[in-house]
Amino acid sequence: MSQPPSLGASPQGQAGQGGKTGPHVRYGVSDPISLQEAEPNDLLLSEQMREHLETVFPTETPEGMDRRQGVLQELERMFHDWMCKLCAEANLSEEEIRKSTVKITTLGSYRLGVVHPGSDIDTLCIAPPVIRREDFFSTFATQLEQHEDVAECMPIPDAYTPIIKLKMRGVCIDLLFARLARAPDAELAEEVVKEDEVLKNMDEKSVRCLNGFRVADQILKLVPDQETFRRTLRFIKYWARRRGIYSNIVGFFGGITWSLLVARICQLYPYYAPNQLINRFFRLYHQWNWTRPVTLCEIVDPAAGLYL
Repeated sequence: MSQPPSLGASPQGQAGQGGKTGPHVRYGVSDPISLQEAEPNDLLLSEQMREHLETVFPTETPEGMDRRQGVLQELERMFHDWMCKLCAEANLSEEEIRKSTVKITTLGSYRLGVVHPGSDIDTLCIAPPVIRREDFFSTFATQLEQHEDVAECMPIPDAYTPIIKLKMRGVCIDLLFARLARAPDAELAEEVVKEDEVLKNMDEKSVRCLNGFRVADQILKLVPDQETFRRTLRFIKYWARRRGIYSNIVGFFGGITWSLLVARICQLYPYYAPNQLINRFFRLYHQWNWTRPVTLCEIVDPAAGLYL
């Protein structure tokens, strides 16, 4: 196997050593530490890093992404048909059913755009008020179990964040369920659930399930450059997995936590290349006072009736 490239920033790319600086920008809760732009050598090192990482921790293939997209489309079709049936049984009119039928969306690494062949898809089913969580974990889970393409299906309704874990066409899916207090039009569902107002009067379990989607969406909005963020995050995820410290189940950071940490470094060095960001990642968090939270934006006190 080829040796990995040196990831340290080039001497010309070190802060305080001159070089071009970009226009002043501010992302997050403070001004950036450096506005210095990446030197050509840093761009070269970052590309070498990307090529090496592709050999040891490859991204999902186009065929694999097509298979994943097909699985998501099949799940959305099943969810849509199941919801329409329940809505009809509740004597809703066709117009009400059309407005009540919302959708399936993704969160986690899939939504962030950091997908490799072995990763699962964190998926959120957004349902109108007429659909009960109990129905989701009983009748819909039964439909999933009976589907010819589903090899495994394990509902866990009593978890802190209730979930159905399944495997369809070889793709592992973690399926969450959120019940809205008010039903938006289907085509507006993804935009509506990004707003704090939608959390009013929702049950706590639904809010927790929505949280992953909302956080991933916010991260992508709060970083200076999404592609630089993704390339840096891929390296950090690979590093953490290799060292056996990538799992919130056993007490380490999970995927969303590593994503938040990388996003903050991107905010502090908005014009750096991935190799420079990785260098700063380890420097900054080695010295970090962990009694202080790492925050990407100002924390706003929630309005009454919202669980945040």
